[in-house]
Amino acid sequence: MQALEEYPCPSCGSELNYDAVKKSLKCLHCGTVIPIQSSTEVLEEKQISIFKNAEKIPIAAVPVVVYKCSKCGQETQEAGDIAFFECRNCGNNVVNPEAYATRSISPTGIIPFKISKQDALDRFTNWIGKGFWNDSDLKKLSLADQLEGHYVPFWTFDCQTENDWSGYSGRYYYETVRRRNANGEEVTEQVRHTDWTWRSGSFSQFFDDVLVCGNKTIPQERINAVYPYQLQDLVVFDEEYLLGWNARAYDKDLSETYRQARRLMDRAIETEAISRLTADTYRDLNVQTTYSGETFKQVIFPVWLCQYLFKGKTYQFIINGQTGAISGNKPLSVSKIATAVVIAILVIVALYFFSKSG
Repeated sequence: MQALEEYPCPSCGSELNYDAVKKSLKCLHCGTVIPIQSSTEVLEEKQISIFKNAEKIPIAAVPVVVYKCSKCGQETQEAGDIAFFECRNCGNNVVNPEAYATRSISPTGIIPFKISKQDALDRFTNWIGKGFWNDSDLKKLSLADQLEGHYVPFWTFDCQTENDWSGYSGRYYYETVRRRNANGEEVTEQVRHTDWTWRSGSFSQFFDDVLVCGNKTIPQERINAVYPYQLQDLVVFDEEYLLGWNARAYDKDLSETYRQARRLMDRAIETEAISRLTADTYRDLNVQTTYSGETFKQVIFPVWLCQYLFKGKTYQFIINGQTGAISGNKPLSVSKIATAVVIAILVIVALYFFSKSG
């Protein structure tokens, strides 16, 4: 209980939240704005090899944190890896700085929220309105309660690679041949052949800040859809940025996320090797890669998440909390689709009778 920290407003004693518009702490009651003191510390990459043995230890069960509110006396229980929560009775803000200490690696950097909740809602309204087939009734749905801002753990990976490749490069050429068709007529046609040539080579490729999400509840392909993050905005991690936002420690560790990063690197290396080998086509590609200078950072990025029920079906969307990029699945209008099908059938029928009358 002693580790939990409150951030009362120095003017009125109410709760402070990090405000994405002000880029500072702001009192929810009196509006007092308090800047977060910036750090001059340099964010450094960590050597993966140093942490590999530590990461062989599985993530331990997280203890429950019990908080007795200083304002109302109500006790609140939360998982120990949740970094920010509120008193369930009066809403008093509490930061749990020990949340990230439940993992063997703590975050070093954070990109603070830049997209406010209202901005996120406006972007959703604009996004959902694009596309003729979307259900226009969704514009009337209020999603303010379902939309939540989350600080999501990420891993960034750097790596230098040296790559040797080899394989057969195929170049197409054509021959003109004569044959008789089904009517017995002599025709000519172009027949394609492939001239195969063995080729090999090498290239260097450096990977800088390959991103892998550290939260299992957010599929990597979903987060990929709202990339990129602008990493020049990374600042030294400060728990004050968490005030008012959902935040918890990673549940995908260094070993798991680095395997994902390696797969992303390997696909990029293979694509580059193919581009060097291919003339028109290729076969039997072989790539041998040497990895060096492997480093990482454990960082936190802002994400808006929303899951909502619309006409009996569940839909989701995600918004980059820094850039505002949005992705998700949209409800389709059944009436618009049905009308289009009927019109298409009528056009086909009309064309059929027109051709018969002609």
